[in-house]
Amino acid sequence: MVSFILVRHGESKDNLRGVWAGVKDSPLSNHGMQQAEALGNYLASTNIAIIYTSDLQRAKTTAKALRDKQTNPWSIPFIESSHLREQDFGAGEGMKFSKKEKGMSLAAHYAKGLFPALHTRQEKFPGGESLDDMARRAEGVIEEILLPQVVQENRDGIMKTVAIVSHGLFIGELVAAIIRRDRDYRGEVDVRNLRGMKNTGWTRLAVALKFPAPNGIAVSPSTKLAFNVRVTDVNRHAHLSNLHRQKGGIGSLAHDPAQKDIRSFLGGKQKPATVRPSQKPAPY
Repeated sequence: MVSFILVRHGESKDNLRGVWAGVKDSPLSNHGMQQAEALGNYLASTNIAIIYTSDLQRAKTTAKALRDKQTNPWSIPFIESSHLREQDFGAGEGMKFSKKEKGMSLAAHYAKGLFPALHTRQEKFPGGESLDDMARRAEGVIEEILLPQVVQENRDGIMKTVAIVSHGLFIGELVAAIIRRDRDYRGEVDVRNLRGMKNTGWTRLAVALKFPAPNGIAVSPSTKLAFNVRVTDVNRHAHLSNLHRQKGGIGSLAHDPAQKDIRSFLGGKQKPATVRPSQKPAPY
């Protein structure tokens, strides 16, 4: 089986602003960088074979911190993909979260620069992406990124670990899409319960082909090969247990890799998880 570790990026500056942060680029905060380094230390002995990352800098910086702690970091393929980006919030990008006003249409809200949470999978902000749109993008990621890795493992017989660094909402859709490929999966999975990952939290799935892939098979969207899936970890964040935000606002500043090491400002095993439905699922 291929072990896929799906990682949410570290804390970004936009995470601290309370805005719709999707495809708009935003750097990690200093605290976010420390989260990424702590993750790298925690997974240093994992022997990651390949790293895929969203091309947005908050994800790339996290992915690089993860790679740099591996035994032979420069031998690990590091592949950026725009398909791993967060949900596109269109006109809502960078806008503050708003409450919906009674008796006012969504169009009227948008005209006033207000962007309240949407409550169905089909709705989207003007020029943006719906949750159903994102689910279709997740299917494309399975075909283009995950499936070739699983097929290769099936043929070579060599188990490997693949890290995918992405974003909270998209990871939820991707995990659900992977599980849908296993018709025998007995866990109850609600996409809403796969959200809320902590910054640098990680979820792990063990994925194998349900049936051996014949030699010469063309891996394409029309193939739709079935998976055997085991969800072994959900939103793991033990690496953050001893991490504290620097005082004086330092932790919330944007991380600048050229600045003096942030430490100069200071002077000086979990059980496998199962995916269960919550009592009161949050709205979409």
